[in-house]
Amino acid sequence: MQVVMIGPFMLKFSLLLLAASAVLGYLAPFLLARRVDPAVRKPVMDDLTTALLIGILVWKFSVIVFDIQSVIRSPLSLLYYTGGTEGMALATAVAFLIPAYKCLKYRRPWAVYANTALAWLAAGDGIWNLLRVFSGRGGAVDIVSAAVAAAIVAYQFRQRERLFSGYHFIVSVLWLAIGMFAASLLGAARDEAFWLGFTGWQLSLMFIMVLSLAVKIMFDFKSKSNRT
Repeated sequence: MQVVMIGPFMLKFSLLLLAASAVLGYLAPFLLARRVDPAVRKPVMDDLTTALLIGILVWKFSVIVFDIQSVIRSPLSLLYYTGGTEGMALATAVAFLIPAYKCLKYRRPWAVYANTALAWLAAGDGIWNLLRVFSGRGGAVDIVSAAVAAAIVAYQFRQRERLFSGYHFIVSVLWLAIGMFAASLLGAARDEAFWLGFTGWQLSLMFIMVLSLAVKIMFDFKSKSNRT
C-alpha cells in the first residue's frame, strides 16, 4: 500500500488519485449545465457537490459502523482506514438521498440531477483510470474504461439540449454499463468470480444493464402509445 506523507498524516496514494478525479471531473457537469437557467443550475451543482462531500465523509468514517472494535482499540485508525466496500455502499445511498430529497422538497427536475451527476461520474471515472495508467498502476482495463467514459461524456455534450430528459439519462446509463462490463472482461481473474464465473462488479453491471434496458423499453412503448 503506497502512502503519501502530508505533515503528520499518511494518505493512501489511491485516495489522492480519487480526490483529483473528483475535482477534475467536476468540469464536465459544470460545462454541460452552463447553458441551463442559473436558477436551476446553481442549486443542482450545489446539491451534487454537497452529496459528494458528505458521501466521502460517510465512506471515510463508516469504519465506526462496520468495525467499531478496531476504532476503540486504536482511535487513530480513523485517520488511515475507510469503511471499505460496505462503507462505499452506505456512502452511495446517503449521497443519493440528498439530491432525491431536494428534488421532492423543491420540485426540481430529477433528470437534470441525474444527467449532470452521470456526466460527473463518467468524467471522474475516466480521469481516475487515466491517472492509474500514467502512474503505472493501470492496464488494458483502465485504458478501455477511460475510452468508454470519454464516449459517454461526449454523448452527453452532443445531446446537451436533452439535459432535462429522463429517457436520455436511461440510454446513457445503459451504454455506460455495457461499456464498463465489456472493459471488465479484460481483467477479471478466475479467483475473483462470485457467481457463474462473474465477479460481483460484473453482476452489478449486468443488473444495471437489464434494469435500464427494461426502463428504456417502457419509455419507448409509452412514447409509441402516445403517438397512436
